[in-house]
Amino acid sequence: MVKANPRWVARNVVRRVPPANAHMPLNMWTSLWGGANGPGIDAVSIVKRIADRAGRPLTVVQIGANDGEMGDPIHDAIVNHGWRGVVVEPLPHLFTALANSYRGVPGISCERTAIGTEEGTATMYAVHWKPSDPVWVIGLSSLRREVVLESKELIPDIEDRIEEIEVPVMRLETLLVKHGIVHIDLLQVDTEGFDYEIIRQIDFGSPWAPRHLIYEACHLGVDLEKARALLRDAGYKIVPAGYDDYAFRP
Repeated sequence: MVKANPRWVARNVVRRVPPANAHMPLNMWTSLWGGANGPGIDAVSIVKRIADRAGRPLTVVQIGANDGEMGDPIHDAIVNHGWRGVVVEPLPHLFTALANSYRGVPGISCERTAIGTEEGTATMYAVHWKPSDPVWVIGLSSLRREVVLESKELIPDIEDRIEEIEVPVMRLETLLVKHGIVHIDLLQVDTEGFDYEIIRQIDFGSPWAPRHLIYEACHLGVDLEKARALLRDAGYKIVPAGYDDYAFRP
């Protein structure tokens, strides 16, 4: 029998007790995940803390929503807390699954588009999935081919299986105007290496600038420090969270 350590016990108690999750000071809360030697904070736990602290329905924008379920950090919060907003996915087969995932969920709109720097269309690089692949390969795609190729060690024949798919593209502000979003509580971005280009489109002086931002850090390379510097200059604090970064304005 594995003996649970005190930090593990505290972490799981906090997860299950909304008042504790909401009101514990952030530095103490993050310490429950053990810092560099711990399991690392995950996006699901961050979203749950945001929900517990809010105590009200929030407005969310999710870019790179995949099918709305597989590894999705905000789906349960949307459904359980009545969050509203828009979820975005450009690939047709994933968008169909995404729309089905939110069918009948009030206040959530699904948009089939990529978010890019220019309006129009762009080439998305996806991987033809085989039954022998890990399930996450279904959602492996990017506007940057080189990011997809980072998985070559796990998928040796990936170059032969890359598919080029033309997808619609709109800028972030165009998306917000289309859906009447004038305020964002949480912006969650997972675009396999394109996150910085989306963060750059945030008008930090506008009413819609997000209070909370979770973005995928692991594929950003040299753009990671650029993204962090941009956010810090705009008044955000940043908490590394495994594959992601969590940024928020106090």
